[in-house]
Amino acid sequence: MDADTRKDRDLGQEKVVGSSALVACPLARDRANRRSADTSSSSVSRLHRHAHIYAGLFGILIALTLVLVWFSRTGDIWLSPIQEIDAPSHYYFIRKLLRNGLSVALTLNPNDSFYPPLFHLLVYGIMRLCALFGIDITIFAGVNLIWIAYAGLIFPMGMLLWTSYFLDGLCTWQRCLLSAAVPILSVISAAFPYWTLSAGPLFAYGLGTALLPFALYAGLRLIDAVTAERADGPRHILQWAIVNIVFGLLVMLAHPRVAFTYLVLIGFFVLFRLPWRWILAALGGLGVAVLFFAVYVMRRDHGKDFLHPSNWFHTYQPTRSLSEAFRIVITDFLPGISGLVMAVCLVLSIVSALALSGRRFKDGLALVLSYVLIGIIFVCAAAVKGPVANVLTAAWYRGETRPLTMIPLGVVPLLVFGMRCLFQYRPGTDTNTESLVSTLYRIHGSNFLVVLLLISLMAVACLFNPTREAVASSVARNTGFVKTDQSEQLTDRKRQVLSQVNRLVGPHSTVIADPLNGSMYGMTLYGMDMLYPVYNPMDTKNGKVFGQVEHAFASGDPELMLSTTCPVTTSYNKGAENRTATPTNKYLLTMGDQASDLQMFTYKAQYYPFHNQALLDRYIKSGALQKIKDFGSPAGGSQPWELYRLSCS
Repeated sequence: MDADTRKDRDLGQEKVVGSSALVACPLARDRANRRSADTSSSSVSRLHRHAHIYAGLFGILIALTLVLVWFSRTGDIWLSPIQEIDAPSHYYFIRKLLRNGLSVALTLNPNDSFYPPLFHLLVYGIMRLCALFGIDITIFAGVNLIWIAYAGLIFPMGMLLWTSYFLDGLCTWQRCLLSAAVPILSVISAAFPYWTLSAGPLFAYGLGTALLPFALYAGLRLIDAVTAERADGPRHILQWAIVNIVFGLLVMLAHPRVAFTYLVLIGFFVLFRLPWRWILAALGGLGVAVLFFAVYVMRRDHGKDFLHPSNWFHTYQPTRSLSEAFRIVITDFLPGISGLVMAVCLVLSIVSALALSGRRFKDGLALVLSYVLIGIIFVCAAAVKGPVANVLTAAWYRGETRPLTMIPLGVVPLLVFGMRCLFQYRPGTDTNTESLVSTLYRIHGSNFLVVLLLISLMAVACLFNPTREAVASSVARNTGFVKTDQSEQLTDRKRQVLSQVNRLVGPHSTVIADPLNGSMYGMTLYGMDMLYPVYNPMDTKNGKVFGQVEHAFASGDPELMLSTTCPVTTSYNKGAENRTATPTNKYLLTMGDQASDLQMFTYKAQYYPFHNQALLDRYIKSGALQKIKDFGSPAGGSQPWELYRLSCS
């Protein structure tokens, strides 16, 4: 009995426990379900909150793909230099860093003066980094990698950050659409970044322009910090001031001239949004900076008439008609149907930025005026002569090359701001009498218009852009060696001759030659120590030697020529590790006439003594020059191609 009783009691307890569990389990399940729902809701909320970031990353990926696809059409750029007038300078700066190390970073020019080094330091750094892993890449490959990084990644990221400042008040899908569109819109125009490889090339200036949107975003946040009423206002201002200083230094190290573009784009925000005392302080600082810049330019370009703007840039000739220049501004340098769609979008954006921006009217007005000012600067640079145009474009070296790269910086944020205003536009009407169609149009009409315009613009600009393809073809042509015109700055025969000269002179010799006949590519291709490694070595600072050698050769006096030229040690060989390897041999290379595509250089006559055959014959007769190698006259010019050694004791 006792055993049966205990068994019944145990069964009863199990029933009680079971019934308690039946009560407790639903409560536990509810709590678990709520936790699961909260977790799921939190995940959805987080995804919803960060959706525009993912959309922006998607846009950056598309932008990088567009740049890479375009870059694949640029010919032999991985194996050979770009043959443009400024290209040898950039390759020289990198070779100087590789030879002498970081000690020469602030004295990159052949006369040991300053040239903004950030681009060249990045190339130097990536080459050294690859070497640590046993990967040997050429200078040309290093240049390409850095260009791709700033054209396909840094610039789209910067534009996305900058334009995000204007995207408040949008619902998630609207902000996602614009966030995905901005990086793509940033790289659809041939004006930037592709133009920087074709004109100049603008390696350093292009990097500065790519960094500029970050500085502009920081500048706008600093304006917000100054005008906001916060308990921690001073600390907030200091934080953004430090960020501005960092980006300002990066831009200045990339290329100081980009600072003028920064002023064009930030100036109207400063005027419209800051208190007067801050505006006066900014104008005072700007005045001091302009004064220092003027003193620097007058010291560097001494002997020019700076007080009469009508005499500035006396060799300038317009490169485009007025109508063509205006068309480029309104179409963002897009051709055909893509340019037409861009023009429609821009006009619509200007109207909406001025009429529909509401409480952000000042921002809209600032963006419109910045775009107009950029347009005026470009039109003056490309199509207008006279003192006013000289003054407006002097900061960008007068020609259209650099102002053209500014146009996307004016177009993209204006486009984004205008589309934002259209997204938020809801026309008022009598909701009691309007039809269903009218109601749908009122609620969704502007949304549909924005989506249609953006998708149409991106599609036609990405798929049908012959201007961008023409730039790629130009770069491809300028990286090849096979040329129909043998008088161009670098041909296959010139490359072969420079290779032979490099083997003949050895590593510790200096070669004197007219850089305008293409001899400057001896430094670019082989690291030959050329006295003139660039087309325009300046005579300031340690550059007196360039003019002294030219005058000594022109004198016809063998003793003066030798006494002036033989002691010369170039900047390229003045690094600490090379001081004991002072060149003992000096050579003269005659490699034909000045190249047909370098005739625009104003001071080309300074190299004429190296082409004077009567002078050279006199030096040969006196024994001051000894012929080492005769290369014939491959280009059919008036002067034979020959290598001479100077009779330095």
